[in-house]
Amino acid sequence: MTAINGTTIRERNMIAVLARLRSMGRASRAELADAVGLDRSTMTHIATSLLESRLVEPVTRSPSGSRGGRRAELLAVDRSVYAVAGCDITSAGARWVVTDLHGVTIAQGSVGPSLPAAHDSVRVHWFGSLLDDCAIAIRTAATDRRIVGAGVALPGLFDRERRALVESFELGLRDVELPTGWIDHAPRPDYANDATCFAWHAIASERNRIKATSETDDATPDGSRATDGLYAFTKLHRDGDRFRPTGMGVGLVCVVDGSIVRGATGAAGELRGYQWRPGLADQLGIDMERLRAGDGEESALVAAAEQLGRNLAVVASALDPRRIVVAGDLVRGYTPAEALTRALRFTDRLEIARPDRIAVASGAAEMVIDRLLSGRDWAGQTASSIVSLVV
Repeated sequence: MTAINGTTIRERNMIAVLARLRSMGRASRAELADAVGLDRSTMTHIATSLLESRLVEPVTRSPSGSRGGRRAELLAVDRSVYAVAGCDITSAGARWVVTDLHGVTIAQGSVGPSLPAAHDSVRVHWFGSLLDDCAIAIRTAATDRRIVGAGVALPGLFDRERRALVESFELGLRDVELPTGWIDHAPRPDYANDATCFAWHAIASERNRIKATSETDDATPDGSRATDGLYAFTKLHRDGDRFRPTGMGVGLVCVVDGSIVRGATGAAGELRGYQWRPGLADQLGIDMERLRAGDGEESALVAAAEQLGRNLAVVASALDPRRIVVAGDLVRGYTPAEALTRALRFTDRLEIARPDRIAVASGAAEMVIDRLLSGRDWAGQTASSIVSLVV
C-alpha cells in the first residue's frame, strides 16, 4: 500500500471516516462514503476493519427510504473499549479524568499534596511524584478499558522539541524534562499549556451544543467555525491573604476554522509565532505586582479585570473574532466580570465562562481524542492516530 508521510492511503481513509463519523455522530456507510469521497466498495472494506477493531459499533437502524423495506445500519464511534486520560497539573495538586472516545467522562479524581515551599530539587521530585500518582489513579479507574492516549495540561511554557517544561512560575520550576512514558502500555503523553487545554474544553462544549441543537449557520457540517475566537484563561495565585505574582496571569488562545493557531513554543499567549514574554510592557497579562499591592481583594480584582478587558479589546479590534471567551479565577466574581465587560466593549461577543474544576483536564483529554481521530496534533503536525495503534 502506498505510503504518504509514513501513513498508508488505507489508514488515511480510515482516519477520515473516523473524523467524519465523530462530527456526524452516527451515519450509514453510504452517507460516510459520500461525505469522505470514497466509492462504496472501499467504504465497505474500511467499515469492516473499523468494526473488527472495535473502533466503531453498529447502532440504531433507520429507514432507508420513505416506503419502508430494507433499513440501513448506522455506525458510530465505539464508546466501550478504548479510553483517553487527561491531567491538569496545578500548585494545589492534580486533577485527572478518564473519558471515552466521545469525550464523555468515565471517571475523575484528584491526587497529590500542594506544592511544597522548598528548594528546586524537592519541587522537581514533587512534580514527578504527582505525575506518577495520576498514572496510578488513572490505571485503577480504567481497568476494563485500553488507554490509547493521555494529555497533560501544564501551567507554563514548554519546549515541544525537547519535551521539557521550560518555565512555570506557578510551580517554581525551570528546565524540567517531561516523561515520555507515563501510563503503562499507553503511548507517550501529549503536553500543552493549561490555557490551551481550557480552549479545547470550550471548543468541545460548543460543538456538542451545536450537534445537540442542530442550529448553526456555519459553512461546515459540524459547525466548527462557530468555535472561532479568542479564549482567555486567567489564573491568580495567593500567598496567604495576598496575591503572589507568578507570570502573566493570563493565557490567550486563538482558534481559526475550528483549530487552535500554532504558537512558537506550544504555549498560550502566542499568535502566529509571536510570543508574549513575562515582563514585557506589551504583554496581554495582568500586572500581578499591582494586583498584589491592591487596597482590597475586590478592588484589586476589578482593576486587573479592567486591564485585561482593555488589552483584549486591542487584540479583538485587530482579529475581529466571532466570540471572546474568558474564564478562570479573575472572572469568578460578578463585580470583576462586569468591570471586564465594560472595558472590553465587544459585549455582543463576550462569554464569561465558569467551567467546572475538571474542565482543563477534560480539555487535555479532548486534545488527545482529536489527535487520535484525525492523525494530526493540535499544532497541525502529522501525529499517530488511533488507527495506527489498534488496526
